[in-house]
Amino acid sequence: MSSDLVVRSHWCAVLGVAEADAGDRFFETGGDSLLAIDLIQRIEADLGVEVPVEVLFTDGSLAALIEASTAAAST
Repeated sequence: MSSDLVVRSHWCAVLGVAEADAGDRFFETGGDSLLAIDLIQRIEADLGVEVPVEVLFTDGSLAALIEASTAAAST
C-alpha cells in the first residue's frame, strides 16, 4: 500500500470521517494532541518509518502529512 493510502486511511479512522481532502487540517477536522500521537504511531507502524509529529502542529494539513510520510519512507 502506498504512503498516501496509508496516511489517508489512518487519518479517516482516527478522525472518524469517511473521506479526506489534501487541504483538510487535522485540528480543524476534530483532531487533538492525543489523536495526533495515535495517528503518527499508526502511520509509523504501517510504514516502518519515523514521521515527525510536528507536521501536524505546524502545518496540520493532510497534504503535509502525506509529504512528510512519503519523504520518510523514501530515505
